[in-house]
Amino acid sequence: MALSRRDFLADGLRVSALVPFLPRLALARRAEQAERRVLVVLQLSGGNDGLNTVVPHVQDAYYRMRPFLGLARGGLHALDDAHGLHPAMGGLGELFQEGRLAIIHGVGYPNADRSHFRSLEVWHTAEPFAPAGEVGWLGRMADEIARRTPGSMPALAVEQGNLPLSMRGRDVLAPTVRDPQGFRTQGVSEELAALRDELLKARSEGDLGFLREAARTTYATAARMSAITSEPSAVDYPGQPLAQQLKLVAQLVQGGFGTRIFHLSIGGFDTHARQAPVHADRMQQVSSALTAFQRDLQATGVADRVLTLAFSEFGRRAAENASKGTDHGQGGPVFLMGAPVQGGLHGTPPDLDELVDGDVPNTTDFRGIYTLLERDWMGLEPSTEVPAMPLLA
Repeated sequence: MALSRRDFLADGLRVSALVPFLPRLALARRAEQAERRVLVVLQLSGGNDGLNTVVPHVQDAYYRMRPFLGLARGGLHALDDAHGLHPAMGGLGELFQEGRLAIIHGVGYPNADRSHFRSLEVWHTAEPFAPAGEVGWLGRMADEIARRTPGSMPALAVEQGNLPLSMRGRDVLAPTVRDPQGFRTQGVSEELAALRDELLKARSEGDLGFLREAARTTYATAARMSAITSEPSAVDYPGQPLAQQLKLVAQLVQGGFGTRIFHLSIGGFDTHARQAPVHADRMQQVSSALTAFQRDLQATGVADRVLTLAFSEFGRRAAENASKGTDHGQGGPVFLMGAPVQGGLHGTPPDLDELVDGDVPNTTDFRGIYTLLERDWMGLEPSTEVPAMPLLA
């Protein structure tokens, strides 16, 4: 079988995505990587219901428009006198009170579109006025990081699906792993292992030499990742997939692996019918996973190097529908978590007596958050000229 320079398997470990980082992937010195800032991006896929996440409980209109879905004031986690977090988000409520969580109201983009596909294109590329290209906002940063530090792995997607558009660079194609097992090579007999080692040591030119170098680098990288992810965590993580994926991110940051951009996602937010139990479950998963992640970073002394952004492609309509769910809307809350943030509520709170076509309007341009993260946090060129939101302490 002919092997491609872009795609091959080594003991079950797919390394095609690693090829752009060859030939010296992950060989940078740990001391040089330790001081670098890290950005973790969590996508809540499907359009999260912002009004039942950050609840404007003092507005009578909220309960008029949501006779079934409206959440009782007494069960909310207080944010200020007018807003509370969903009852299932107690962990994030604690982080908010500690000043480690910023919540930005009404985030969206100009020319709002209720299509999942178009909205994700806009968020992924930071381009609301033109058709989506092939390069995402995180991919642009990964390209710049790779130019500054050749041989590094600047970005990593930790999730079940395909690489999102946001992570696609012009030069860098970020690897995707589902869990720590993605770093494990399959066991082979001693005889096959010896033969493999001999083949990897052999000198070759052209494509065969390239593939041998790729395989050598991949085994070295897998061994280093395996060692890092074998270390016990400082806190207990829930058993759900998102929490275990964030645990992996924490291990890589704490172990000095050097990756600076991580992308994760959790689905199930397209709640058109029977929303209450589904949304409560998602809120619990997100809150418990992010809380464990932040506590882990704090316990291991790396919290000052990590910011976590949690966003959804749009909010949902203010009024519930006849199926006890909510339909696609516009503006919604975005979370920015970490020790360096200026905690609290930011932006313009939704006024349910001043809706736009039944939606919470987009009052905060998401690109201002991107500018903050790209330029002020990561020290890289921003995607747009939209001024940065002042969200860092």
